[in-house]
Amino acid sequence: MAVASHNHGEARPWQKWAFAIVPAAGLFELGAHVVQTHSVAPERDWHAAREYVAAHAAPEDLVAFAPRWVDPIGREVFGPRLATLEREARPDETRFPRAFEVGIRAGALPFLAGWRRLGVERFGAVSVTLLENPAPAQVLDDLVSKVSPDHLRVSRVDGGREEDCSFSHAAPQSGQLGFGTAVPADRFICAGGGFVGASVVEDTEYYPRRCIYAPPAGRTLRLRFADIRIGHVLHGHHALYVEAEHSMKAPVTITFTINGAPIGSAVHRDLEGWKPFELDTSAFAGTRAEVVADIDCPTSERRMYCFEVDTR
Repeated sequence: MAVASHNHGEARPWQKWAFAIVPAAGLFELGAHVVQTHSVAPERDWHAAREYVAAHAAPEDLVAFAPRWVDPIGREVFGPRLATLEREARPDETRFPRAFEVGIRAGALPFLAGWRRLGVERFGAVSVTLLENPAPAQVLDDLVSKVSPDHLRVSRVDGGREEDCSFSHAAPQSGQLGFGTAVPADRFICAGGGFVGASVVEDTEYYPRRCIYAPPAGRTLRLRFADIRIGHVLHGHHALYVEAEHSMKAPVTITFTINGAPIGSAVHRDLEGWKPFELDTSAFAGTRAEVVADIDCPTSERRMYCFEVDTR
């Protein structure tokens, strides 16, 4: 029986060119490096754009950076006086009358696509586009800014018993991925579990969102906001910390009343992200009232819940 033989001395076709793979990869990386280093906007262009925005942006205007991946550079160059927490961790864009969109490489933010373009200024590789909101919302009161003993009372409700949570200043708490939203230093702490404080949550798109961190602790967590100006709607959003959104646990429900009258509820389920809601408050428009938010969930496991609400 004949046995097939192999010529081990004959190289396969790809082996003939193997020697060229590493040098070719090196040349490719060198070319990519040249492109990257020559396409980065010079620091002087960023600083010129910053000076322009500082001179023309009003406190109520939005300052945002495009494309999205350039945001860390924008924050570093513009600093906290322009890249403020209220702008960077905004709940949405509806409250801003104008936006200064600072961009490179023709970057544009999709959520500003419907705004009217008023003009553009160029500073080398950096452009600043001024846009106008066609229908800016008039915010009467922002409840995230009311998280203090002067405006808010927090309690834990167990059956018919309501126990107040004390306000305290302690060390802030944060950790590695999976720890959850940072626990603020100033917060209400409830006996038996639970706390409330203003913080910033990362949503499922990894956008930062300024909100009221109020993880449920197996009992109703009640927040009473005093002397709030009421408009025609309660406008809000809620979410879980991004890693907790994948836990597939029980949904979290937030229920609102105004001066004891039920207004409505909003439910957040896993994977819904930064979910918006609006509740009609026309019956109380033009008044000042107590707004109560009750947060409920049958479990506290991985329920790193955060919400924001304003009156309009």
